[in-house]
Amino acid sequence: MTYIVFDALGVSRSDNRYLHLFRQIAEWQRMFPGRFRFLNLETIAFAAQHDDVLDSTIKARMEREMGEADNMLVLVSPLQDTESPVLNWQISRGVNRFHLPVIIAYAGLEKVEEGTIRECWNWLPRKFKKYITRYPWARMAHIPLTMDKLERALKNYSAERQEYPWDAETIF
Repeated sequence: MTYIVFDALGVSRSDNRYLHLFRQIAEWQRMFPGRFRFLNLETIAFAAQHDDVLDSTIKARMEREMGEADNMLVLVSPLQDTESPVLNWQISRGVNRFHLPVIIAYAGLEKVEEGTIRECWNWLPRKFKKYITRYPWARMAHIPLTMDKLERALKNYSAERQEYPWDAETIF
């Protein structure tokens, strides 16, 4: 099962900058429940509606869901708030406490190549920039946000099976 890292404000703000991505992923899960199993879609919806109460109760719920996860999916785009405390907290917890393999999906790209990470550097949350520059052995796979690539990456990387990307800049 996959834990999706999100910025609740990015889903809930009036400009709805992430709402369409959230709906797309939820629709993939609805259409293909055997292929996509996201743990925390309900938490994302709840947090987006109640971002003013993102407190220890919601964080405890997030941690419980991360503990059940097999991997972590982080959506990135040029609209992302890379400094979001909730977003960076989830990344840190998933990587450091739960040792989840991370799949970074670039919204709006059809393919990810060797230069994509540098070209889209401003899209990445602060924690990822730290991992890439200071801890290059961090295990993260970079993919375009397409259904086929996402499905294959989620099947490939698993904390339970201890299968991880090679390093912080693995292109999948």
